[in-house]
Order: sequence, then C-alpha cells, then structure tokens
Amino acid sequence: MADRMVTPISAPQRGCLLVATPQLEDPNFRRSVVLLLDHGAEGSLGVILNRPSDISTEQVLPGWVEGRGITPRCFLGGPVQTNALVALVPTSATWKGLTAVTEQIALLDIEEELDIAQEDRENVCLYLGYSGWSQGQLQVELEEGAWWVFESKPDDLISDPFQCWSRVLSRQNSPARLIAFHPDHSYLN
Repeated sequence: MADRMVTPISAPQRGCLLVATPQLEDPNFRRSVVLLLDHGAEGSLGVILNRPSDISTEQVLPGWVEGRGITPRCFLGGPVQTNALVALVPTSATWKGLTAVTEQIALLDIEEELDIAQEDRENVCLYLGYSGWSQGQLQVELEEGAWWVFESKPDDLISDPFQCWSRVLSRQNSPARLIAFHPDHSYLN
C-alpha cells in the first residue's frame, strides 16, 4: 500500500516531526528527523529518530534485557543531556507504563514491570539524550527555514533510520518532496 501524501503542518505540536532542511548545516541536526515529545510556551523537546548509536542496550541498561529476549535499538536522541534516556515504542505494544505521544507512539517507563508481546520486542527504541529548544527558539529556526514540520507515522519510529529523512520527505505533498533524494553534498554530484 502506498504512503498517503500529506501537507505540512503549519505549526509544531506534540507528536509531529521536525525535518531538517538542506540549509541546516549544524552537524548535530544535518538531515535529521526529530519527533517532538513536548511543545509549549516554555519550549520544545524531542528525539532524533535517525541517528543510530554504536552503544549496546546492555551498556545503557545493564540487566534490563537479560532473559527477556528484548533487543532495543539505541539512538543518539540529541545533543542535550546525553546521559538521559528516553524509551519509545509503538502504541500497538501491550505494555504497562506507556504514556502516549501520538495515537501510534508512546513513551515507555523502563522501570515498570514489562508485560511485552513477542512481536513488540524489537520495536523498543532507546534514545540517549534529547533535542531541546528554549522558549521561542524553535519558532526562530522555523522562520529561518531550518526545519519543516510534518505529521508523524508509526513507521517513522521503527523503520530503517538511514532512509528516514528521504522517506519522510518523499511522502509529502509539498515542494519538500522534490528534494527527498537530493544528494547529501550536491557539489559532489
């Protein structure tokens, strides 16, 4: 089934995606896709969905996966508090301790007793650190053209992170779709 094309969201909100535009040169966010976990008058907080980490789950949460058959994927969630941990899972999961971010994605309380269905074990995503914006900062970056704001889909969480930026852009019904497969360094083209 083909992805339904959507139009950009006019303003950021909890559960939307911030997609870096090609003009965003900051190495922390170049070609990143950020899921906003919170957005309000005080600022915004999210995690980068497409920065896999070489750090193992056992290094992050010693003993958490022992005997459970769970192998969560670890990501670098952002440059802020890289010792903080955020755990996300699709809401189709049958877990205790879920807090919805969207209808399809939830925060997982890793300190709760796990009651996990076999098919959901591979869908846990752990994020080291987060991305944060102070009051008004994200709005300034949006006005400067650093980010596009789009709706999120459940597959954004669990699909191939290396294709995330292109995949999110290619399903849009806006000019952003035209650069979905734009080379990372166009001067090499």
